[in-house]
Amino acid sequence: MALEAIPIASNSTNSDQFDLYLSLNFNQQWFPLLDGRIKLGLQGGQLRLRLKNSQLHESNSQLDNYFKITTETSETETTWVFTLESAKPLVEESLKRIKLGTIKITSHSSSLKANWIVFPADITLADAEDLWRHDLSPNKHGVVERAIVFFLCKHQLPSSLSCVQLGATNLLAQEICEEEKTPEIPVPAEELQQLIQQIYTAKTDEMAELAQLAKLNLKTDLAGGNLLAANLTGIDLNGANLKKANLRGVDLTDADLSEANLSYVNLSGADLSGAYLENADLSHGNLYRTSFAIANLIGANLSYANLQEANLSNTSLSLAVVTGTKFGKNTGLGEETKQILEAGGAIYIS
Repeated sequence: MALEAIPIASNSTNSDQFDLYLSLNFNQQWFPLLDGRIKLGLQGGQLRLRLKNSQLHESNSQLDNYFKITTETSETETTWVFTLESAKPLVEESLKRIKLGTIKITSHSSSLKANWIVFPADITLADAEDLWRHDLSPNKHGVVERAIVFFLCKHQLPSSLSCVQLGATNLLAQEICEEEKTPEIPVPAEELQQLIQQIYTAKTDEMAELAQLAKLNLKTDLAGGNLLAANLTGIDLNGANLKKANLRGVDLTDADLSEANLSYVNLSGADLSGAYLENADLSHGNLYRTSFAIANLIGANLSYANLQEANLSNTSLSLAVVTGTKFGKNTGLGEETKQILEAGGAIYIS
């Protein structure tokens, strides 16, 4: 993470206003772990911008394209919280010098401190080598990866991966905080090795039982996880947080996903036939060629999701939010339903 404070030209010698620019680099990196190595990547995070004796009095109107923005205010300082919902389209290019806004200082003792905060749901295990044999089932593979991420977050990876401080003289002095350093991964090797082995040798392949072995909460800890091609038939994930999860090709037939958070999820090619998704949040999701045959999507939030070539045979879509939703070449989508969806803000691509 890099921050730049550029003085705004003024008639006075010392400017009290600065344009603030942010750059973020999301490059994936390899790290040694046990007898192998892993590649960690980020797919989100939160910038906490703490201002003392200064104000972000003019924010960039285009920031909504990248961040969800909130503020926390006390008597002496204001903290701006910029939450990056998903970095997946930014992994290669990252964010290069995007203007956050204009800073106005109100005292010579002004300062600005920025921390890039990550949570387990923001961290993905992009690749792994020599940690387990290749005959691991998709269910066990997904649980092992999530278990490793949570283990590293507990023992090694700091929640604040990067920190920059600007202050001293009109925000021109720059100090890199102690938190900003490449993370090493010296973890309790025996404990982690036992955890991996326990999941590998488990006689069950049921996701709920595997999650329990790994001490993962099925309703909260799968967010951001990689469950590629997993078998979750009939699973109860009512109200679960699966935000940013990779569920490509997953079998979720007859699953209960009502009220679940599936925003920014990848469900491309997944089978949700007969699934219960009432009031679920599927906004910004990749639902390309997903089967929703006989599924209940009543009241679901499908805004800005891609449902092109999805199977919508006998799918219940009443009261669904479809603002900016992409449809096209959908099996089972009748002309009347198509017109209703377009009237609700959906985009049909022929």
